[in-house]
Amino acid sequence: MDEHVEIGPAQPFDDLPTLRDVPSATAAQMAEADRIASEELGIPLEWLMENASHQIAVAARVFLGSVANKRIVAFVGSGNNGGDALGALRHLSGWGANVGAVLSGPSERLRPLARRQHDILARLGVPPDAAVDDADLVIDGLLGYSVTGPPRDAVADLIRAANASRLPILAVDIPSGLHPDTGEPLGVTIRAALTVTLALPKRGLVATRSRALVGELLLADIGIPPQAFDRLTIETRGLFERGDLVRIIR
Repeated sequence: MDEHVEIGPAQPFDDLPTLRDVPSATAAQMAEADRIASEELGIPLEWLMENASHQIAVAARVFLGSVANKRIVAFVGSGNNGGDALGALRHLSGWGANVGAVLSGPSERLRPLARRQHDILARLGVPPDAAVDDADLVIDGLLGYSVTGPPRDAVADLIRAANASRLPILAVDIPSGLHPDTGEPLGVTIRAALTVTLALPKRGLVATRSRALVGELLLADIGIPPQAFDRLTIETRGLFERGDLVRIIR
């Protein structure tokens, strides 16, 4: 991978370390790295989600300059992406933001880790059905890299609503509706101002055709060690030596 790259002004990201030609992973490779980290190396998925949640919140703060008294709403799917978004809301609330969530379905259908994040927010008094009309930022936590087909039903409706709001959107890991390997839209797709991808960029994020949907691309360290990628012959050592949130130049 290249050394630090100096480029022109890029507020609000010009203080972040910047890299180009960063290795990327397919959805299958990322799933295997997640499995190795959790099952073989013993790193609980809940720890990885907490790290991801914190990084998403930090990226939102970088994007907005300050989150104090800002309104931030997350659109939340049933899987781990939704859990990442919900966890980010908890951090942002603690930093002074006014946060809310919009679920794509009943909370009972959330996967266990996402449900835990939801229940914590409920205890903190975060409303489960928030309006986005006056929001400063929308967090897209609807679909992740395991997506296999076009968004449907409530998820598709929420993607349309997010895009129609004309508010800046921060996509968690990958814009919902984007093919993780090709960068092609699978149907209705989030148009993000900023994508915070986790551990490694998914291959579709660095494809030229996806740039208008991905927006600025930040890479976040969530604690998956290089050893988890060694078996996949992907070298990640040194990616985060200058900081754990990195701006990727494509």
